[in-house]
Amino acid sequence: MNKSNFSIKSIFWSVYAPSFLLSMGQGLLIPVLPIYARDTFQSGDLLVGIAIAARHFGTMGFDIPAGMLIGRLGLNRTMIIGVILFGVSSIFAGLSGSFTILFLSRILAGVSFALWSISRHAYIASVIPNESRGRALALFGGFGRIATIIGPLIGGIMAEFISIRSPFFFQGFVALLTLIIILKNSQKFEMSDQKPSVGYLNDLRNTFFDHKHVYLTAGISAIALQFLRASREIVIPLWGDNLDLRKDEIGYITTLSFAVDSFMFPISGYIMDKFGRRFTGIPAFIILGSSLVLIGTVGSPILFLTPYATLIIAAILSGVGNGISSGLVLTLGSDLSPPNNRGGFLGIWRFISDSGGAAGPTVMGVVANSFSLATASFSSGIIAITGIIFLRFFVKETLVKDKKKSKTKN
Repeated sequence: MNKSNFSIKSIFWSVYAPSFLLSMGQGLLIPVLPIYARDTFQSGDLLVGIAIAARHFGTMGFDIPAGMLIGRLGLNRTMIIGVILFGVSSIFAGLSGSFTILFLSRILAGVSFALWSISRHAYIASVIPNESRGRALALFGGFGRIATIIGPLIGGIMAEFISIRSPFFFQGFVALLTLIIILKNSQKFEMSDQKPSVGYLNDLRNTFFDHKHVYLTAGISAIALQFLRASREIVIPLWGDNLDLRKDEIGYITTLSFAVDSFMFPISGYIMDKFGRRFTGIPAFIILGSSLVLIGTVGSPILFLTPYATLIIAAILSGVGNGISSGLVLTLGSDLSPPNNRGGFLGIWRFISDSGGAAGPTVMGVVANSFSLATASFSSGIIAITGIIFLRFFVKETLVKDKKKSKTKN
């Protein structure tokens, strides 16, 4: 694809449509998996938590290998393998007769997601010019957010009116449909300028040390942002429970937050491509961090708001903060990735950023258990300040505008 003639419409079927379907497919299991693990296998809360976390373990464990595999198998093969494994993991989970099989199938789902997401990220970085990445990747993130609202709705309806296993099989069908779209529409992009392989461990070591400054600066900002994003998913529901809200009321507040989040991506994309990546990142840290700190003041006499109103306002603010950073981590990774080793670079980049998402709920849970939920909420402010400092003072602006290029067609 000629970058000077790039159009966002030109990658709809190769990028946005399959990504939307797979995000929706993952969302199918959000309301189903905990109940399936608990009721089908008589699992306790600990095992239910392990079943949910298994996909994240699989993704993090395979982020770096997936990045290295791209240089050996190519982008298209890696993408296709990832989608096939996603479908296989879905069928195995739906047919599982023991908790062990379910657990292993979820690990496999995580592996498939690593293969898919990193190869797709490398493809995007390769075909989208720098000055259009903000809008393109914000739209990419926006589609994913909308899909994760639709997916749980469909999954819950199927589980209620068909069977608890039906969403797993439907997920397999979604994977098949995605595979067909990829085979028919993905453009064959070969990274012919890849560095020659010198062995897996050597590739890994060389990639890290070649870009260690980026990983230790921009990477920390990415960790902080992913940490805050994931933290709100535990802080908001727990505060709702502390206020003795009904489960459906907590659900309404959470849905409101994610709905606001889902429709902020056009603003994020415009600002990233017009003014720079930091102009979305820094406000996102401020708003998202402030929203979590605000939650910690629920019930405080310093506010002239009811606890319920405070929680709703904080949830909306968290949606705004997360929404205006839509696509930021993807865009930074794409901007910073070297053309001759995108897969290897992005494998480590995704591992680093994913660690923030995995750490968020865990650390918040430990702090809340050891001290208080208010302390956990207030500590989010420290994470936000850390992200701001690194993004402002240690990360170079990655937006590059070339006035000689023709205007991007959209």
